[in-house]
Amino acid sequence: MRIILLIFIFSVGTIILFFKKDKEIVQTNNTEIQKKVEVKIFEKLEFTKKIKLRGFSEASRIVTIKSQVDGRISSKQFQKGEFYKAGTQLILIDPEDKIAKVKEMEALLNQRKKEYEVSESLYKKGFRSEVKLSQSRTNFENALALFEKSQVALNNTKVTIPFDSAVEESYVELGDYLKKGDSIVKIIDLSPLFIQTSANEKQIKNIILNQNATVFINDKKVDGFVNYISKTSDPNTRNFTIQVKIENENYKILSGLSSEIQIEGIKQNAFYVPSSLVTLNNLGKIGIKIIENQRVKFIPIDILSDTGSGYWINSRKIKLDNQISIITQGQDFTIEGEKVMVIKNND
Repeated sequence: MRIILLIFIFSVGTIILFFKKDKEIVQTNNTEIQKKVEVKIFEKLEFTKKIKLRGFSEASRIVTIKSQVDGRISSKQFQKGEFYKAGTQLILIDPEDKIAKVKEMEALLNQRKKEYEVSESLYKKGFRSEVKLSQSRTNFENALALFEKSQVALNNTKVTIPFDSAVEESYVELGDYLKKGDSIVKIIDLSPLFIQTSANEKQIKNIILNQNATVFINDKKVDGFVNYISKTSDPNTRNFTIQVKIENENYKILSGLSSEIQIEGIKQNAFYVPSSLVTLNNLGKIGIKIIENQRVKFIPIDILSDTGSGYWINSRKIKLDNQISIITQGQDFTIEGEKVMVIKNND
């Protein structure tokens, strides 16, 4: 009887403990456990995207100087590869026959002038017709034109350089006989220098005339600006031609060198966030997790620029806000819509 009583008491105690534990489990399940996340407020900043292009340097002017008269070269005063100031004489074409021609035309001009003066005097006295006077005037004007032409030919025997430049190629030697139109030298102007490049459809919308640009060439950094943008794209590549103008002091930068161009894009507002805060949602979209009304919210973003350690970002959903609260710790253990306990950290 005693044994039966003990068994009864043990059974009742077991039942009471079971219901008590079950009640505790139910109470625990009814309590919402909130995860702790750390957030940081990010302010919207002014951002300028740098457009990086590849190109090559090109001389601003390349001109081939040609002979404007016939004759033999009697003097050569330049060396290939040297720089010369504007007005420097390069060669002299033997002027002897040109000097004689000027004298001949000068004598003819003086004769026609006197004939015209006599005709004019006789016309005024009534001894010469108007037709004769007109003929004398025409002869005088023709002689004047021939005289001026002979002077031009004489002046053209001295071939000078038209602008500060270097002699790139020489096509003549002392004693050569030149005909009108024969090439003498090719000269090249290296200051200013143009950097030729091209931009695609996405890049061209952020490039405007006179926009500042930085050129890296031969381990040198040179400032310049955009001075030309083509109005049509290349039919094969669909790219637009861009030309950047730079100064080339002392002609140290040569034509035809590979160059890297950085053009300052149009200024805009954006957020700069560390790379570690950018994540993917279940659909594979790239974005960030922010806190809104103490709940986790995923926002897709547009990456404007990658600096290596962080991203300049914007989004159609956040571009009107001046600041956002981004989860910096614990974002990998949260889901969108989940209510969390927020710890602010703006260090």
